[in-house]
Amino acid sequence: MDVEQLRDQIGDKVFSGVAIDSREVRGGQVFFALRGEKVDGHAFLAEVAARGARAAVVSKEYRGADYGLTLVAVEDVLQTLQRMAKEVFARRRTKVLGITGSVGKTTTKEFIATLLQERFHLAKTPGTYNSQVTFPLSILNSPGDEELFVMEMGMSLAGEMARLVDIAPPDVAFVGRLALAHVASFPDGLEGIAREKAQILSHEGTRAAILHAKTYQFNSFSRLNHLDIRLYDNEDFQIVSSQNGWNIQEKGKCSPEFSLPFAASHLRENLLGAIAVARFMGMCWKEIIPQISKLSLVPRRFQEVQRGGVLFINDAYNANPTSMRSALENLPLPQEGRRIGVLGEMRELGSFSKTSHQEIGELALDYVDELLCFGEECTPMAEAFLKGGGHAQLFTDFTVLKTELERIVRPGDVVLIKGSNSKQMWMLLE
Repeated sequence: MDVEQLRDQIGDKVFSGVAIDSREVRGGQVFFALRGEKVDGHAFLAEVAARGARAAVVSKEYRGADYGLTLVAVEDVLQTLQRMAKEVFARRRTKVLGITGSVGKTTTKEFIATLLQERFHLAKTPGTYNSQVTFPLSILNSPGDEELFVMEMGMSLAGEMARLVDIAPPDVAFVGRLALAHVASFPDGLEGIAREKAQILSHEGTRAAILHAKTYQFNSFSRLNHLDIRLYDNEDFQIVSSQNGWNIQEKGKCSPEFSLPFAASHLRENLLGAIAVARFMGMCWKEIIPQISKLSLVPRRFQEVQRGGVLFINDAYNANPTSMRSALENLPLPQEGRRIGVLGEMRELGSFSKTSHQEIGELALDYVDELLCFGEECTPMAEAFLKGGGHAQLFTDFTVLKTELERIVRPGDVVLIKGSNSKQMWMLLE
């Protein structure tokens, strides 16, 4: 089903966009009633009708009321959403910059968009709209007149990257650092993740790739000799400190000096990748450097929150061993007080879970004075910290964890809050 067919079934009504979350429906939109693990979109048709939706795409098995909506019954609601996005995008002349990696995808995407908007009329996938469900949504709700679409492309299972590429094939692809994220679906670990991520380069129309130097070491990337490959974070393209700020060293030459609105090394790495993209896209330093001052951090990504004399580092959007390590290594030193780690489980690690949590517990001994762990999978983390002589507590009840944190924290402390997205560790600050 394409847009024209959908319009035919709706009739003369004009729709203004699509939605999959009943809470985000706006007047004139079409609602796609997706079935998820926890909720069924068909149960919210009354709500979307009350919010002014024009129509709803539903499963052909649905037998409930229409609530005044025009119902379009299909075999598979998700496949219909994806197919519509593909057909809509194929009619556009928009170029695609596809972005993937295991850590820092969203931050890098935002940095890239900020730099490139100086020269290009562009759109970007909003927030973390990088999944099988949200990626098509970002296309169908975009204006369609963009010169360039900066698209974040994620995956959790084998085959998912190829489906996103089929919807919107990248002209140029960016692949950041790879790490043990969603590795439960890839028994061979990083090699399996690299193989799936490399699918972003599988379309015949993709002409070039900007890759982290360590990503290029995986076989799935190093054999892609038919593409124009540019590497960053190596001796030919790196960020270095200067007398009053930072420079980019590019093939032995230095950029003009600039200052940064953040200090963490992993954020500098994200910026370096964004600058590598901008340089590949033909931007000069006079265009790039003023844009750096406009960069801002994505919420819950190493976000500093001052509260009651305590500095909280809210890095709770998600976690894997690499991002957890970066957060610990960049945790600010308090002028007075302690550093406290409040760390939740790193999910979807499969057979790598025990070792990964244990290694983070051992590493944390060098960076925090006290460790509060949340979730059963954190048991090896807490045990490693205790074995090394530190003070650690393991919690399985979020309310108890929050009560204990409030009890022990004092003005002058620095508190790192991090864990997998499903643990919702940011709720400690709400």
